[in-house]
Amino acid sequence: MLIRNIKEFLRLTSKKQIISLDIGKKKIGIAITDDRRIIAAPLTVVEKKEFLGKLQEIIHQYCLGGILIGLPSNPSQKKSKSEHMIKSIANNIEAFLTKNNYELPIFFWDESYTSLEAEELTLNFFKNTKQQKKYLDKFAAKIILDDFLREHKK
Repeated sequence: MLIRNIKEFLRLTSKKQIISLDIGKKKIGIAITDDRRIIAAPLTVVEKKEFLGKLQEIIHQYCLGGILIGLPSNPSQKKSKSEHMIKSIANNIEAFLTKNNYELPIFFWDESYTSLEAEELTLNFFKNTKQQKKYLDKFAAKIILDDFLREHKK
């Protein structure tokens, strides 16, 4: 269920893990909190066509309370192509969750510049930029989750 109120999202996800999604053109980066929601960790990068299957695995493997989806802020209020794509995927996720009787709230969170931050963060982790790009999306998802956790500490 898409949630528009942060207080409602926090209430519905209390004491449960949250995943964040960094949705790109071809891949989706996923990060997850620990069960006390103190630490965000990069989890995986999935091809879009495999995402719903992977989401189902994650739901069964973890005590998942909600999904945070990165959405770039747009001060001009014009919908960008990426915003439209991300909202479309969020609607598909919502339909999938409903169809499979999962009651997980979905909330959008500003992801502006997270890919650039992820590039900087992972600069020394990998041997070359090709290898770095392979994992970049899950680190961008981690940054989205870090921002959320920092802003909503208990």
